[in-house]
Amino acid sequence: MGYRDILANYKNVLLGVLAALLIGIGLIWYSGIGARAYAMDNNLEASYQTAFFDLIDSTENLDVLLGKALVSDSKGQNIITLTTAWHEAERARISLGQLPLEMPAMMRSQHYMAQLGDFCYSLAQKLAEDMEISQEEMNTLEKLHNETRTMHQELRELTTTVAEEKQFRFANLARRTGKLTPEARLFVDGFGKMDQRLQDEVPTLTYDGPFSDHVVNMEPRGLTGDEVSPQEASKIALNFVNELGYDLNVERSEETTGHIPTYNVRLRPQGQRQGETVVGISQQGGHVVWMMYGEAPQANEQINREAAFEKAQEFIDQRDLGEFTQIGFLEEGNELLVNYAMVQDGVIIYPDMLQVTISLESGNIVGYDAAKFYTSHTERELPEPEITEEEARKKANHDLQVEEVRLALIPLANLDEKLCYEIKGTMNEDIYYVYINAQTGKEEKVLLIVETEEGTRSI
Repeated sequence: MGYRDILANYKNVLLGVLAALLIGIGLIWYSGIGARAYAMDNNLEASYQTAFFDLIDSTENLDVLLGKALVSDSKGQNIITLTTAWHEAERARISLGQLPLEMPAMMRSQHYMAQLGDFCYSLAQKLAEDMEISQEEMNTLEKLHNETRTMHQELRELTTTVAEEKQFRFANLARRTGKLTPEARLFVDGFGKMDQRLQDEVPTLTYDGPFSDHVVNMEPRGLTGDEVSPQEASKIALNFVNELGYDLNVERSEETTGHIPTYNVRLRPQGQRQGETVVGISQQGGHVVWMMYGEAPQANEQINREAAFEKAQEFIDQRDLGEFTQIGFLEEGNELLVNYAMVQDGVIIYPDMLQVTISLESGNIVGYDAAKFYTSHTERELPEPEITEEEARKKANHDLQVEEVRLALIPLANLDEKLCYEIKGTMNEDIYYVYINAQTGKEEKVLLIVETEEGTRSI
């Protein structure tokens, strides 16, 4: 065998070894991706299951608490019981929102929990003010107790599907890929039937609370202008997304009858079936009430939080709805949701709120919600304060380390709006907002502000 033959064989062996190495590395890399994807899928499934079983736990606790409230004759004990029920109802509402179910299957259930919690809070507030709970209110509480017990039993029946059927996975409901298995269909239909029963059987609540029916169904005050046609609404929606830099085409428009009647205009990129964007245009006046951008953002222009704040503020300024100031934010995943309240004559108008969501991957506006603004906004004549800022400071707890005081118009549970001094302070390292009525000096509300790396929320 000549030198060239030996060299050729050596090259062939070397190429074979390199090919084997590349294949091995590729398999390891691919298996690593598969392992990460499998782990992420399991984590997502675990979060859905946690939300579901938290919902069952909350409804069971509500069943017990409402029963205790009906039996107890102690005002002090019932204040604690009803306040705890309020927190449990909110916990149940949050758990419902975390399940991968379409909104029609749980809309009434979430509304029910919101009403139930606020009804319990309104009763606790009456007791705290040394007022009596009426017999009519007790009858309503008993009906709600029975409905909650039935709801808990219905949820318990659905646990059989989750616990025993190996084919059932919540993540499959979230992906909506392919035809639902019989087990998944049973689960979805179970929620749908429960939601319909709540719609048909739950009594109308007429208490003065933010989730009472008369509040939810209040006439929006901020809508102006004449009725617009579906064609006009589609043009408004298309102009709106174009101004945001999105190249989309109108696919169809759907008329909805909700709190604010809208045309839901659905848009997609040309020739694509994925990435649907929906814009809600008010039937009266053609106002952009909300927008949800549906296409996955391109991860080619990642921005930090401060840059996102600037983009959100620039967008709000361009809406030409008035002066707004940032009042809070929440970062979830790769998105930053920013809350704004209107400012009038230097006074923060909390009822008139806007929300903007920014993608931290692309820097684009991917969400907008002006429903609260168009519900509450009106021309207001703000009263002059009857007490001074110094007098308001003295009304707050003397142990509160005051950091800032400003005037704010806040909404109360019965739809009243009160001009207050917003006193921001700390006590035991916790941040509180205390609201002192600027006319009477009465303490109207106290909020605990929880600050985390992801954002702020009030309790």
